[in-house]
Order: sequence, then C-alpha cells, then structure tokens
Amino acid sequence: MSNFKRVINIIPLTSVNLGSTQIFTYSVPLDLQDKLRPGQLVKVPFGRRVILGLVSSMEMHRLPKETKGLKEIQELIGSIPVISDKHVALANWLANYYVSPLGLVVKAMLPRFAKKVKDPGIVGYEKFNPDYILTDHQRYAVSQITNCLGRSATIMLHGITGSGKTEVYMQVIERVLESGKQIIVLVPEISLTAQAIERFARRFGIDRIALLHSKLKDSERLWMWQKIWEGEKKIIIGPRSAVFAPVQDLGLIVMDEEHDPSFKQYDQHPKYHARDVAGKLSEIWNCPLILGDATPSIATYYRAATNADGRTVLLALPHRIMADVGLPKVRVADMRKEIAAKNFSIFSEALKAEIVTKLKGDKQIILFLNRRGAATFIMCRDCAYVSTCDHCQVPLVYHLSTKNLICHHCGKSYDIPVTCPACGGARIKYFGSGTEAVEEELVKFLKEELGSKPLPVIVRMDRDSTAKADAHKTIYDDWTAGKTRILIGTQMISKGWDVSRVGLVGIVSADTILHLPDYRSNERTFQILTQVAGRAGRGSEPGTVILQTYNPENFAIQAAKLHDYQGFFAKEIAVREKFGYPPFSRLVKIVFSSPDSRKALVKAETGANNLQAQNISGLEVIGPVPSFISKLRGQYRYQLVLRAPVNVQADFYPLLGKLSGEADIDIDPESLL
Repeated sequence: MSNFKRVINIIPLTSVNLGSTQIFTYSVPLDLQDKLRPGQLVKVPFGRRVILGLVSSMEMHRLPKETKGLKEIQELIGSIPVISDKHVALANWLANYYVSPLGLVVKAMLPRFAKKVKDPGIVGYEKFNPDYILTDHQRYAVSQITNCLGRSATIMLHGITGSGKTEVYMQVIERVLESGKQIIVLVPEISLTAQAIERFARRFGIDRIALLHSKLKDSERLWMWQKIWEGEKKIIIGPRSAVFAPVQDLGLIVMDEEHDPSFKQYDQHPKYHARDVAGKLSEIWNCPLILGDATPSIATYYRAATNADGRTVLLALPHRIMADVGLPKVRVADMRKEIAAKNFSIFSEALKAEIVTKLKGDKQIILFLNRRGAATFIMCRDCAYVSTCDHCQVPLVYHLSTKNLICHHCGKSYDIPVTCPACGGARIKYFGSGTEAVEEELVKFLKEELGSKPLPVIVRMDRDSTAKADAHKTIYDDWTAGKTRILIGTQMISKGWDVSRVGLVGIVSADTILHLPDYRSNERTFQILTQVAGRAGRGSEPGTVILQTYNPENFAIQAAKLHDYQGFFAKEIAVREKFGYPPFSRLVKIVFSSPDSRKALVKAETGANNLQAQNISGLEVIGPVPSFISKLRGQYRYQLVLRAPVNVQADFYPLLGKLSGEADIDIDPESLL
C-alpha cells in the first residue's frame, strides 16, 4: 500500500460553527505514522493558527488524489491518550444535547497543560474506621444501592439534614473499592471539598483520593489527572467539572446536594448540568448514580417518584441519626412587626436575644444572607437616581471593605458619588444589606452588649472573602476547631458545614430570592432556607433557627419552617403542571446580543420567526423580550424561551444549531432570568 497516503481524523479544540463539520481530516507525516491513537493530543494548523486537536480515529489509507490539499499534523503531544473512547462518546453526546461545538466540549473535559506536574500536597489525615451502627433506613438504603452495582441506575436518596446520607455513600463506596473500581463524588461548592476530603481521607486513606477543582494550579490539576488516568487514585472528589475525571474503570457516581444550581455551568459553553452528564456516564459505564439531597429539585424528585424512565429508585432517610434530638425548631420573625415596634435594625429582637444567649452558652452561630456587599444599591433621595453600571445597566453594590461600588455582573468598580450625577443633590442614601453590612451591624451590637469584654471571633464567608486559593480551607479549619464563634455567609455556608456546636442559625432575610420573576423562586427559597436551617442542632442538643421575613404567609417559608418537603412538593408540582413548567415541559433559553439595542432586537425577532416557521407540533416560542439584565458587559440583550413537550427535543435541536452563531443557547436553563 505504498501508493497510499495516511490520514487521520482530528477534533480541533476550538469553537467551530455548528453548521460545519466538527471533525477534520489531516495527513500523517512519516515520523508520526503508526504512533497515533484515538484520544491523543496533537498540534495542527487550523486556519491561520496552530491549535491543539484530539485524535478521533485510527490512521486510514487514502489515494494521493483524495488527500490533495489536506494539511499535515505538526506535532504529537505526549505518547499516551489523554481521553478514553468512553469519554469521546460522552463528548459527542454533550455536543449534541447542549448544542455546543464538539471541540469546546472536549476542551472543557481536559486540564490545561503545564510544562511541569506538581503534587498539590493534600494534607493527610489519620485513617480511622469507626464502628458505625446504621439505622434501619440507612441499612435498607445501602442494601438497595448495593444491588444496583454493576448496572446503570439512578438512586434518589432523599434524606433530611443530619439523616446520615454521607455514611450511606461511605458504605457503598467500600463495596465498590473492594472490586477495584473508581468512584466520582461531586459536591456543589469548592468550599465543601475540604470537608469532603477530610471525611473520605479518614475513612479510606489520603493516598486513594484525588481532588479536582478550579482553584488548583495547572501543574497540580495535571498531576491529579495523571494519577486518576493511571488508576492510582480511586475516589475523585470535586465540583461539577470533576464529572470529567479521566476514570478508567468507573463503578459509582455520587452527587451530593443534587438541587444546587452551581452544578449547572452557565457562563460558558458547553452549558451542561453535572447531574445529566453523570446520568449519561452511568449509562456508558453501567454503574449506579446516587443523587443525595434533603431538598431535591422538584423535577428530579418527580422523575424519581414516578420512575418515568424505568431505571430510577427512590429511597428515604426520614429521621436524623440522633433521633432524640430531632430537627431544629424554626421561629419566624415578622419584620413588619419589628418596624412597627420601631426596631429598624437588620436584626429582630428575637435574633439579638438568641445571639447573646448562645454566646454565653459557648455555642457557635451562623448568620446567613444570600447577598454580598454592604448595601445593595445607593440612591439619591431628591430625584431617585440609582447608581448603575455603564456596561450592564444594573444597580451597583456598595462594598465597605474597599469603599467603592462594584458591579456583581462584570466586576467593574466605581467611586462613590459625593453628589448625585443626575440632579447634583447631596442626599445620597444606602439601601439594602449585604454580608458586610451584617458584619458591621453585628460588631456594633456586640460592643454595646458586651461592653469591655472581648468580641468573639467573627468571620465572613462570601465570594469576596474566599478569593484566595486556600481561603475556603482556612475558614473551614478555624470553624471546625471552634476558633470562629460567628460565621456570616452567603449560600456557600448553606450546606455541608456539619459542626455539632452550632446552636443558632439566623436567616437575616428569607426574601432575597422569593420575589425574583422566575418560576423556580419558591423552590429556591424553600431549598436554601431548609438547608441553612439544617446546620443547627447537629450535636446532642437541639438548635434554634430564627427566620426573618416580610412574607411569613408564603407557602415556601411556611414549609421551610416545618421542614416539610412533601408538603412543599405537593403544592409546587401542582403549580408546575397547571402552567406547563418542568418537569411537564422542556425549556430552552436563547439570548441575542449586540452593542446596538435595535440590532439585538432584530436578531431576536428573526430567530423567533425562523423557529415559528417550522410549525413543530407542541413547540411554543415565547418572546422576544428584554433579558432580565437587559445590558451586560456593553451588550444589549433580548431573549426567547422555547417550551416544548418533554420528548420533542430531537425535532428542534437541529434548528438551534443554525442559531448558535447568532445567539447564546442554554438547554434546560436553571433560571429564565
């Protein structure tokens, strides 16, 4: 076959228009013949650039006339594949399902390559195997999940906070390790990896555990990647991107806090949800997926309860391990009554009293507010002018630590106006409260209350205070060691922080999500309130929760007060069915943008007309309307929402591919905002 030339198929790791082929054929130079295998990385010319590409086939032979004009591979990167056939299959599914360029999907699955690899040096913990006695419900759950090993299945493990879901994971993982297989454990926040590492290292030994997350240096992530690929690391722990770990023999996937919105990638393509990717991995590897949660997403719980796909098991852990303690009592503080009683503080009188009581009792306290900064906006009291971002047209947030205004969408900072830019007035007022304002008012209150006594250690945990690489672990270690007495935080602290000394959780405002114009606002409110409340009373004494709200009658707040998931689910699923929201439909959000507002609208109208012209049965095109954030980073934005029956996606997905160059497409969006 000396007259033939060798060629091979390559996936370029870059964005390629979805209307074009995603796989390109290159000729193989003599020095690389018989060396190329699927899954290897190469350097290839692509347009005017030289980029990385992934080998997607074995070498093929072609007649010289068939290879005329083909570009040649320039270099082989490494001698072994960096991705398996199974992960290539996963990438193809992802690209099709999420309407994303195949090259970008593969790129998202790979680590950034560094010249050197470096052991991140995870601190070891002494291995400890406790003599743990399972409850009847835990024992049944372990038995049922164990029966699913070796086959594709989804197990919805619905357990209230403190019911011992983690121990169920541990028991099943022990059985998987005995077979030599690997396990992926997904946690929603990087802040939770420190706690997860400690728990799993004490149980299984640090040498078996790999940690994957974005705060690792490129050299550290590549080191972890290699150890997983070689099979040395058996338990892979991390947030959503850890679902792409290069496992060689996957036996189990665990996804803790399934409901958490951080499992959805929203800021770049592919806009995947780790739950759905994990479900596909379960099919590819024939292994079970455990979805553990105290407050499962409505759609996921509905699918589990109805077993719509015929492969889902619903298991329950309805009681706390320490049954004699039970769930913390939640007291609702009606902030309307506080104002009527001339209390204009951030804190209700009930919360103030409990803070003092718990400090005297040597307990730890969590104060939760799902908003960073010191004030949510500043306004001129003469003309009602509100300072907004030039690029995004959203109110700027005042930050006390930096004494400036910051846009939480693009990050641009602004000086605080001395006088109103609109009318020149000097009556500038700060409205709303963020975590910094809570900290400031708490310190003021405690100084008045404690007099000359030293203040307890107060730590704030939000995106600003955890910007440094080791910040999460430092805060966690000080909290578990009891050095920190009061922890103020956003949703980062709403799950996983299991410390027995927490005697009080104060929810400063339960209303921050409730009034957002999104169909999931009630669900999000219930979930986050229930999760935060669950941080209290995990020791031998029941904890206290003070829930401050201006809407005490709302059914989500009432259900959270009673820890009543079933009651909330029953009301919410009825609303979803009545108005045709998921799980009774599929949604797609399509955002058109342009520096010119009129051009953005015309693009959106054209897209809507093209979709409606297809006359696809059951497909509803809603909009275009201005996006909730109508201008972002200098771009005006209009959006469409597609609503379709659950099984219709195959009919209209090809149409979305044609729009991909003109719009930002989000399949199964977490929010319509």
